[in-house]
Amino acid sequence: MTSRLFYFALCAVFCSQLRAQESPFSNAGPLKVVVVDSVTLKDDTRGRTIETLVRYPSGPGSFPVIVFSHGALSNKEAFGPASEHWASHGYVVIHPNHADARSGTNTGGMRRIRFGGEQESGGTDEGKPNRTNSNQQANRRGAGLVIGGLGGGANMGRIERIKDITSVLDSLDQVETQIPSLKGRLNRDAIAVAGHSFGAYVAQCHGGVKTLIEGKLENLSDPRVKCVVPISAQAESESYGLTAESWTDASTPAMHITGTRDRSAPDRPGGQFGDASTKVIPFERSPQGGKYLLIIEDATHVSFGGRMGRLRGGADAAGLTKSVSLAFLEAYLKQDVEAKAWLDGEASATWLGSQAKLQRKL
Repeated sequence: MTSRLFYFALCAVFCSQLRAQESPFSNAGPLKVVVVDSVTLKDDTRGRTIETLVRYPSGPGSFPVIVFSHGALSNKEAFGPASEHWASHGYVVIHPNHADARSGTNTGGMRRIRFGGEQESGGTDEGKPNRTNSNQQANRRGAGLVIGGLGGGANMGRIERIKDITSVLDSLDQVETQIPSLKGRLNRDAIAVAGHSFGAYVAQCHGGVKTLIEGKLENLSDPRVKCVVPISAQAESESYGLTAESWTDASTPAMHITGTRDRSAPDRPGGQFGDASTKVIPFERSPQGGKYLLIIEDATHVSFGGRMGRLRGGADAAGLTKSVSLAFLEAYLKQDVEAKAWLDGEASATWLGSQAKLQRKL
Protein backbone atom coordinates (compact mmCIF):
# COMPACT_ATOMS: atom_id res chain seq x y z
CA MET A 1 0.00 0.00 0.00
CA THR A 2 2.81 2.32 0.94
CA SER A 3 4.52 1.83 -2.43
CA ARG A 4 1.24 2.46 -4.24
CA LEU A 5 0.67 5.69 -2.32
CA PHE A 6 4.21 6.76 -3.14
CA TYR A 7 3.59 6.02 -6.82
CA PHE A 8 0.42 8.07 -6.92
CA ALA A 9 2.08 10.94 -5.04
CA LEU A 10 5.01 10.90 -7.46
CA CYS A 11 2.63 10.80 -10.41
CA ALA A 12 0.64 13.72 -9.02
CA VAL A 13 3.77 15.82 -8.62
CA PHE A 14 5.06 14.88 -12.09
CA CYS A 15 1.71 15.53 -13.77
CA SER A 16 1.32 18.87 -12.02
CA GLN A 17 4.75 19.87 -13.29
CA LEU A 18 3.72 18.93 -16.82
CA ARG A 19 0.54 20.96 -16.51
CA ALA A 20 2.53 23.91 -15.19
CA GLN A 21 4.69 23.76 -18.31
CA GLU A 22 1.83 23.53 -20.77
CA SER A 23 1.31 26.52 -23.02
CA PRO A 24 -2.20 27.80 -23.74
CA PHE A 25 -0.93 28.72 -27.20
CA SER A 26 0.46 25.40 -28.41
CA ASN A 27 -2.79 23.53 -29.07
CA ALA A 28 -4.98 24.10 -32.10
CA GLY A 29 -7.73 26.62 -31.54
CA PRO A 30 -11.44 25.79 -31.29
CA LEU A 31 -12.42 27.18 -34.69
CA LYS A 32 -12.70 25.20 -37.93
CA VAL A 33 -10.36 26.54 -40.60
CA VAL A 34 -11.57 27.19 -44.12
CA VAL A 35 -9.04 27.46 -46.96
CA VAL A 36 -9.59 29.28 -50.23
CA ASP A 37 -6.73 28.47 -52.56
CA SER A 38 -7.03 31.34 -54.98
CA VAL A 39 -8.30 34.85 -54.32
CA THR A 40 -7.13 37.31 -56.98
CA LEU A 41 -6.64 40.91 -55.88
CA LYS A 42 -6.20 43.79 -58.32
CA ASP A 43 -4.27 46.99 -57.67
CA ASP A 44 -5.05 49.26 -60.59
CA THR A 45 -2.72 52.00 -59.37
CA ARG A 46 0.26 49.66 -59.73
CA GLY A 47 -1.14 47.66 -62.62
CA ARG A 48 -0.60 44.60 -60.42
CA THR A 49 -2.67 41.46 -59.97
CA ILE A 50 -1.82 39.46 -56.84
CA GLU A 51 -2.91 35.87 -56.37
CA THR A 52 -3.45 34.99 -52.72
CA LEU A 53 -4.36 32.05 -50.54
CA VAL A 54 -6.69 32.83 -47.64
CA ARG A 55 -7.28 30.87 -44.44
CA TYR A 56 -10.02 31.97 -42.11
CA PRO A 57 -11.99 30.70 -39.14
CA SER A 58 -15.54 29.51 -39.69
CA GLY A 59 -18.15 31.09 -37.46
CA PRO A 60 -19.23 34.51 -36.24
CA GLY A 61 -16.83 37.16 -35.09
CA SER A 62 -14.57 40.01 -36.05
CA PHE A 63 -11.15 38.62 -36.87
CA PRO A 64 -7.70 40.26 -36.94
CA VAL A 65 -5.81 40.01 -40.23
CA ILE A 66 -2.31 38.59 -40.80
CA VAL A 67 -0.58 39.03 -44.16
CA PHE A 68 2.26 36.53 -44.66
CA SER A 69 5.14 37.23 -47.06
CA HIS A 70 6.84 34.08 -48.36
CA GLY A 71 10.57 33.52 -48.88
CA ALA A 72 12.45 34.01 -52.13
CA LEU A 73 11.14 31.77 -54.91
CA SER A 74 8.67 30.13 -52.53
CA ASN A 75 4.92 30.78 -52.85
CA LYS A 76 1.60 31.30 -51.08
CA GLU A 77 1.55 27.68 -49.88
CA ALA A 78 4.47 28.25 -47.48
CA PHE A 79 4.09 28.12 -43.70
CA GLY A 80 0.78 26.29 -43.85
CA PRO A 81 1.02 24.79 -40.33
CA ALA A 82 1.59 28.18 -38.66
CA SER A 83 -1.10 29.79 -40.81
CA GLU A 84 -3.65 27.14 -39.91
CA HIS A 85 -2.73 27.42 -36.23
CA TRP A 86 -3.33 31.16 -36.27
CA ALA A 87 -6.60 30.80 -38.17
CA SER A 88 -7.90 28.20 -35.72
CA HIS A 89 -7.46 30.79 -32.97
CA GLY A 90 -9.49 33.44 -34.79
CA TYR A 91 -7.28 35.12 -37.41
CA VAL A 92 -7.75 35.65 -41.14
CA VAL A 93 -4.42 34.86 -42.80
CA ILE A 94 -3.70 36.11 -46.32
CA HIS A 95 -0.75 34.69 -48.27
CA PRO A 96 0.10 36.71 -51.40
CA ASN A 97 2.24 35.38 -54.22
CA HIS A 98 5.05 37.83 -54.89
CA ALA A 99 6.50 38.23 -58.39
CA ASP A 100 9.25 35.69 -57.66
CA ALA A 101 6.77 33.01 -56.51
CA ARG A 102 7.44 29.57 -57.94
CA SER A 103 4.58 27.91 -59.80
CA GLY A 104 6.57 24.93 -61.07
CA THR A 105 9.81 23.04 -60.66
CA ASN A 106 11.97 25.32 -62.81
CA THR A 107 14.21 27.44 -60.58
CA GLY A 108 16.04 29.22 -63.34
CA GLY A 109 19.28 27.45 -62.49
CA MET A 110 19.51 29.09 -59.08
CA ARG A 111 21.24 27.24 -56.27
CA ARG A 112 18.68 26.29 -53.67
CA ILE A 113 17.95 24.58 -50.38
CA ARG A 114 14.43 23.26 -50.31
CA PHE A 115 12.00 21.63 -47.98
CA GLY A 116 8.50 20.45 -48.67
CA GLY A 117 6.36 18.55 -46.21
CA GLU A 118 3.96 21.41 -45.55
CA GLN A 119 0.93 19.21 -45.92
CA GLU A 120 -1.96 21.11 -44.47
CA SER A 121 -4.91 19.66 -42.64
CA GLY A 122 -8.34 20.79 -41.54
CA GLY A 123 -10.60 23.09 -43.46
CA THR A 124 -11.85 22.97 -47.02
CA ASP A 125 -12.38 25.41 -49.82
CA GLU A 126 -15.86 26.86 -49.93
CA GLY A 127 -17.89 24.41 -51.97
CA LYS A 128 -14.84 22.28 -52.78
CA PRO A 129 -13.52 18.99 -51.39
CA ASN A 130 -10.52 18.81 -49.08
CA ARG A 131 -7.26 19.88 -50.73
CA THR A 132 -5.33 16.62 -50.58
CA ASN A 133 -4.34 16.67 -54.26
CA SER A 134 -3.32 20.31 -54.24
CA ASN A 135 -1.26 19.70 -51.10
CA GLN A 136 0.56 16.83 -52.79
CA GLN A 137 1.23 18.98 -55.84
CA ALA A 138 2.53 21.77 -53.64
CA ASN A 139 4.85 19.38 -51.85
CA ARG A 140 6.18 18.05 -55.16
CA ARG A 141 6.90 21.65 -56.13
CA GLY A 142 8.76 22.17 -52.86
CA ALA A 143 6.20 24.60 -51.51
CA GLY A 144 8.35 25.51 -48.56
CA LEU A 145 11.40 27.70 -48.44
CA VAL A 146 13.77 28.12 -51.34
CA ILE A 147 17.05 29.94 -50.87
CA GLY A 148 18.33 31.01 -54.21
CA GLY A 149 20.67 33.75 -55.33
CA LEU A 150 19.82 36.13 -52.52
CA GLY A 151 22.75 38.33 -53.44
CA GLY A 152 20.46 40.67 -55.36
CA GLY A 153 17.51 41.84 -53.27
CA ALA A 154 17.02 44.90 -55.48
CA ASN A 155 16.96 42.78 -58.63
CA MET A 156 14.39 40.48 -57.04
CA GLY A 157 11.97 43.34 -56.48
CA ARG A 158 12.40 44.02 -52.78
CA ILE A 159 10.54 47.33 -52.91
CA GLU A 160 7.71 45.84 -54.95
CA ARG A 161 7.37 43.10 -52.35
CA ILE A 162 6.85 45.72 -49.64
CA LYS A 163 4.26 47.44 -51.81
CA ASP A 164 2.50 44.11 -52.38
CA ILE A 165 1.52 44.04 -48.70
CA THR A 166 0.06 47.54 -48.92
CA SER A 167 -1.82 46.46 -52.04
CA VAL A 168 -3.31 43.53 -50.12
CA LEU A 169 -4.41 45.81 -47.29
CA ASP A 170 -5.94 48.20 -49.82
CA SER A 171 -7.86 45.25 -51.30
CA LEU A 172 -9.57 43.84 -48.21
CA ASP A 173 -12.94 44.80 -49.72
CA GLN A 174 -12.09 42.52 -52.64
CA VAL A 175 -11.35 39.70 -50.19
CA GLU A 176 -14.77 40.15 -48.64
CA THR A 177 -16.43 40.23 -52.05
CA GLN A 178 -14.78 37.01 -53.19
CA ILE A 179 -15.36 35.27 -49.84
CA PRO A 180 -18.87 36.40 -48.87
CA SER A 181 -18.77 34.67 -45.49
CA LEU A 182 -16.05 37.17 -44.47
CA LYS A 183 -18.21 40.18 -45.26
CA GLY A 184 -17.89 42.65 -42.39
CA ARG A 185 -15.74 40.25 -40.34
CA LEU A 186 -12.23 41.59 -41.01
CA ASN A 187 -10.94 43.65 -38.10
CA ARG A 188 -9.07 46.37 -39.95
CA ASP A 189 -7.83 47.89 -36.72
CA ALA A 190 -5.87 44.74 -35.90
CA ILE A 191 -3.42 43.91 -38.71
CA ALA A 192 -0.06 42.13 -38.59
CA VAL A 193 2.56 41.31 -41.20
CA ALA A 194 4.63 38.14 -40.86
CA GLY A 195 7.25 36.72 -43.19
CA HIS A 196 10.11 34.30 -43.58
CA SER A 197 13.56 35.01 -45.06
CA PHE A 198 12.98 37.48 -47.93
CA GLY A 199 9.49 37.82 -46.46
CA ALA A 200 11.06 38.72 -43.10
CA TYR A 201 12.64 41.71 -44.83
CA VAL A 202 9.15 42.72 -45.96
CA ALA A 203 7.77 42.29 -42.44
CA GLN A 204 10.65 44.30 -40.97
CA CYS A 205 10.03 47.17 -43.36
CA HIS A 206 6.35 47.22 -42.44
CA GLY A 207 7.52 47.38 -38.83
CA GLY A 208 9.28 50.68 -39.46
CA VAL A 209 12.73 49.46 -40.55
CA LYS A 210 14.05 51.85 -43.19
CA THR A 211 15.48 50.64 -46.48
CA LEU A 212 17.58 52.30 -49.16
CA ILE A 213 15.86 53.71 -52.24
CA GLU A 214 18.19 55.48 -54.65
CA GLY A 215 20.76 55.90 -51.91
CA LYS A 216 18.38 57.33 -49.29
CA LEU A 217 16.84 55.51 -46.35
CA GLU A 218 13.04 55.46 -46.63
CA ASN A 219 10.33 54.29 -44.26
CA LEU A 220 7.80 52.30 -46.30
CA SER A 221 5.76 50.99 -43.38
CA ASP A 222 1.97 51.01 -43.49
CA PRO A 223 0.32 52.70 -40.47
CA ARG A 224 -2.40 50.06 -40.49
CA VAL A 225 0.12 47.42 -39.40
CA LYS A 226 0.10 47.08 -35.62
CA CYS A 227 2.80 44.41 -35.18
CA VAL A 228 5.15 42.21 -37.21
CA VAL A 229 6.65 38.71 -37.04
CA PRO A 230 9.97 38.57 -38.99
CA ILE A 231 11.26 34.96 -39.12
CA SER A 232 14.96 34.70 -39.99
CA ALA A 233 15.34 38.39 -40.73
CA GLN A 234 18.28 40.26 -42.27
CA ALA A 235 20.76 42.54 -40.55
CA GLU A 236 22.80 45.30 -42.22
CA SER A 237 22.91 44.31 -45.88
CA GLU A 238 23.80 45.90 -49.19
CA SER A 239 21.64 43.31 -50.95
CA TYR A 240 18.57 44.32 -48.95
CA GLY A 241 19.27 48.03 -48.69
CA LEU A 242 19.69 47.90 -44.91
CA THR A 243 22.25 50.05 -43.10
CA ALA A 244 23.28 50.50 -39.47
CA GLU A 245 20.67 53.27 -39.18
CA SER A 246 17.77 51.28 -40.63
CA TRP A 247 16.34 50.28 -37.22
CA THR A 248 16.40 53.65 -35.44
CA ASP A 249 12.66 54.30 -35.95
CA ALA A 250 11.38 50.73 -35.84
CA SER A 251 8.79 51.40 -33.14
CA THR A 252 6.23 48.77 -34.18
CA PRO A 253 6.08 45.74 -31.82
CA ALA A 254 7.95 42.79 -33.32
CA MET A 255 8.49 39.11 -32.59
CA HIS A 256 11.81 38.12 -34.19
CA ILE A 257 12.39 34.38 -34.59
CA THR A 258 15.67 32.68 -35.47
CA GLY A 259 17.78 29.63 -34.56
CA THR A 260 21.28 28.86 -33.40
CA ARG A 261 22.08 27.28 -36.78
CA ASP A 262 20.18 29.82 -38.90
CA ARG A 263 22.52 31.07 -41.63
CA SER A 264 22.10 34.52 -43.13
CA ALA A 265 22.04 35.44 -46.81
CA PRO A 266 25.05 37.28 -48.29
CA ASP A 267 25.17 40.90 -47.18
CA ARG A 268 26.24 41.96 -50.67
CA PRO A 269 25.95 40.53 -54.20
CA GLY A 270 28.34 37.64 -54.59
CA GLY A 271 29.19 37.58 -50.91
CA GLN A 272 29.42 34.63 -48.56
CA PHE A 273 26.62 33.30 -46.40
CA GLY A 274 26.84 34.54 -42.84
CA ASP A 275 26.24 32.75 -39.56
CA ALA A 276 23.55 32.92 -36.92
CA SER A 277 25.18 35.85 -35.12
CA THR A 278 23.76 38.32 -37.65
CA LYS A 279 20.20 37.09 -37.10
CA VAL A 280 19.95 38.70 -33.66
CA ILE A 281 21.03 42.14 -34.91
CA PRO A 282 17.55 43.35 -36.01
CA PHE A 283 16.31 42.80 -32.44
CA GLU A 284 19.41 44.30 -30.85
CA ARG A 285 19.29 47.45 -32.99
CA SER A 286 15.57 48.06 -32.63
CA PRO A 287 14.39 50.52 -29.99
CA GLN A 288 12.63 49.27 -26.89
CA GLY A 289 8.89 48.73 -26.86
CA GLY A 290 7.22 45.40 -27.59
CA LYS A 291 10.32 43.75 -29.10
CA TYR A 292 10.96 40.03 -28.65
CA LEU A 293 13.58 37.60 -29.92
CA LEU A 294 12.98 33.84 -29.91
CA ILE A 295 16.19 31.84 -30.51
CA ILE A 296 15.46 28.15 -31.08
CA GLU A 297 18.22 25.69 -30.28
CA ASP A 298 19.65 23.97 -33.39
CA ALA A 299 17.07 25.55 -35.73
CA THR A 300 18.33 26.24 -39.25
CA HIS A 301 16.94 28.51 -41.93
CA VAL A 302 14.45 25.84 -43.00
CA SER A 303 13.23 24.69 -39.59
CA PHE A 304 10.44 27.13 -38.82
CA GLY A 305 7.54 26.55 -41.17
CA GLY A 306 7.19 22.87 -42.03
CA ARG A 307 6.57 19.57 -40.35
CA MET A 308 10.15 18.40 -40.21
CA GLY A 309 9.96 16.78 -36.78
CA ARG A 310 12.18 17.57 -33.86
CA LEU A 311 15.71 18.83 -34.36
CA ARG A 312 18.78 16.92 -33.27
CA GLY A 313 18.72 18.74 -29.93
CA GLY A 314 15.07 17.88 -29.36
CA ALA A 315 13.49 21.25 -30.14
CA ASP A 316 10.27 21.42 -32.14
CA ALA A 317 11.10 24.52 -34.18
CA ALA A 318 7.87 24.68 -36.17
CA GLY A 319 5.79 24.09 -33.05
CA LEU A 320 7.63 26.75 -31.07
CA THR A 321 7.35 29.20 -33.96
CA LYS A 322 3.59 28.93 -34.27
CA SER A 323 2.98 28.84 -30.50
CA VAL A 324 5.13 31.78 -29.42
CA SER A 325 4.08 33.88 -32.42
CA LEU A 326 0.44 33.20 -31.52
CA ALA A 327 1.03 34.45 -27.97
CA PHE A 328 2.58 37.60 -29.43
CA LEU A 329 -0.33 38.13 -31.83
CA GLU A 330 -2.86 37.58 -29.05
CA ALA A 331 -1.06 40.15 -26.91
CA TYR A 332 -0.56 42.84 -29.56
CA LEU A 333 -3.52 42.38 -31.92
CA LYS A 334 -6.22 41.20 -29.51
CA GLN A 335 -4.78 43.06 -26.51
CA ASP A 336 -4.97 39.88 -24.47
CA VAL A 337 -3.59 40.67 -21.00
CA GLU A 338 -2.96 37.02 -20.12
CA ALA A 339 -1.00 36.44 -23.33
CA LYS A 340 1.13 39.50 -22.61
CA ALA A 341 1.78 38.30 -19.06
CA TRP A 342 2.78 34.86 -20.37
CA LEU A 343 5.21 36.38 -22.87
CA ASP A 344 6.74 38.78 -20.38
CA GLY A 345 6.87 36.49 -17.35
CA GLU A 346 8.51 33.27 -16.25
CA ALA A 347 5.76 31.02 -17.65
CA SER A 348 7.09 31.30 -21.20
CA ALA A 349 10.67 30.59 -20.12
CA THR A 350 9.52 27.58 -18.11
CA TRP A 351 7.57 26.23 -21.05
CA LEU A 352 10.42 26.76 -23.52
CA GLY A 353 12.92 25.06 -21.24
CA SER A 354 16.11 24.14 -23.08
CA GLN A 355 14.45 24.27 -26.51
CA ALA A 356 14.73 28.03 -26.94
CA LYS A 357 15.39 31.36 -25.28
CA LEU A 358 13.08 34.36 -25.38
CA GLN A 359 14.61 37.83 -25.04
CA ARG A 360 12.60 41.02 -24.56
CA LYS A 361 12.96 44.79 -24.97
CA LEU A 362 9.80 46.13 -23.34
